[in-house]
Amino acid sequence: MKPSADMLEIIACTVLILVSVVGNTCLFYSTRKCITGRLQTSFLLIFSLIFVHLIRNLVLNVMKIVYSSGITLDSAGCKVLHFTAALTASLAIWFTLHFALLYLWRLYRTVHPLSEDPGLDQQKHSLKGVSALWVSGVAVDIPVLIYTRKLEFVNAGNDTDPLSTNKIYMDCLMDFGNKQVEFYYGKFVLVLIDILPLATLVFVCFWMSFLLSERKKMTYGDIWIGDDDSEIEILRGAKFSILLMLLITPLWISHFILVYFLKDLAACIFIPAVLTALSSGFSALSPFLLILVNYKMELVFFCGTKEEKPTPQPTNVALSPYA
Repeated sequence: MKPSADMLEIIACTVLILVSVVGNTCLFYSTRKCITGRLQTSFLLIFSLIFVHLIRNLVLNVMKIVYSSGITLDSAGCKVLHFTAALTASLAIWFTLHFALLYLWRLYRTVHPLSEDPGLDQQKHSLKGVSALWVSGVAVDIPVLIYTRKLEFVNAGNDTDPLSTNKIYMDCLMDFGNKQVEFYYGKFVLVLIDILPLATLVFVCFWMSFLLSERKKMTYGDIWIGDDDSEIEILRGAKFSILLMLLITPLWISHFILVYFLKDLAACIFIPAVLTALSSGFSALSPFLLILVNYKMELVFFCGTKEEKPTPQPTNVALSPYA
């Protein structure tokens, strides 16, 4: 007995949900020490990534499981489905780019130390950046929530239609009512807000690769100087930012190509499961890479500089008058 398209999609969604919950929970647990004391912006960025990943898997994939089980979505369900998919996809890319930019700046300061402190309050600027990304993501994707509707006539009484294997992708469509709005927003803006940050992320990671190779060739008067926890963390963050780029870029491109040729591939029963794996794979796998950035080390840059307690001097020691 061959598995159906709905069964394959249910299995894919279930696996992705379990992996995502485990990964994001472990990521939150590994960075929980950042909560103590003054809340660091780096933790706010990671918490935003965790929240976006969990929402994408727990909302989007659960709705797919419900739909594949035979329960149809109404117009409100279609709106939530498309809005969640668009918002979480964009925010995942933007926050990953923000994460890479943080470590690019720190890596550049390590390779090319500045003679003077620029005096920038990075915590304040980064907090504004995280907040601006949330506001921008919701604002840009509001039209998706407004114009998405359910087509009542699709697949009505026609279970033999090959498009029925991809019915959730065909039933819920965006109807702008205007061809110009559909072209400029539906086919231009929604793609541009993802592909431009992705291209920037690729450029940033190539720059980090150059800085890493440049740092590897650095010498300090033929004397080897070991790295402290902060420098090790920065090097790990840069390397894993490159791995995150290598993960999210092919997933996004593959998903975009499959959606573009969806009608031509409608007869393939495994296409819904593949689309689900491509769209949610980054949210499920990336937390494990982020965990490795700070594995078995003090979170110096990530949670802020660790304050050292002053060493108390013994009171019974006589101080030299020449000290």
